[in-house]
Amino acid sequence: MVMFLGFMAAITLVMWLAPESAAGKALNEQLVKKPLAALSDLSLKQVIFWAIMANLIAGAAFGGGEAFLLLGPEAVTGIAMDMAIYLDAVIVTYALSALAAARRSMRFMLLPATSILRRIRSRRKRTAARKPERKPSNDDEPHPAFVALAA
Repeated sequence: MVMFLGFMAAITLVMWLAPESAAGKALNEQLVKKPLAALSDLSLKQVIFWAIMANLIAGAAFGGGEAFLLLGPEAVTGIAMDMAIYLDAVIVTYALSALAAARRSMRFMLLPATSILRRIRSRRKRTAARKPERKPSNDDEPHPAFVALAA
């Protein structure tokens, strides 16, 4: 364990003190850029699934391995997937309710300003002149003409 910690300390010192060296660039490429590129391709559901799966595996490693023994790894993975879908739906629902609460609070905060604007608009007088009423252009005769039909 001490050897592993010493190796990690040496890698950290190389990346921190000499990032422009060949070793620093190679370590940055392998330990930072490639893992970040792989993580950026994951969706939220996949990240949640892997977090749940890591917790289940850690629980199995620390004495909670009965689920793996009784159900098998496929069933535990299915349970983790169901939990990930459920948590994703909970997160979306929470975000939508937070958005609705924010919209309600903005409407409540703007209420005094909108009432003042309505009072100002109602006090204004019309400045445009009304157009005079005109008769339709096809109304030449005052009464309709009846035509006798030849029968």
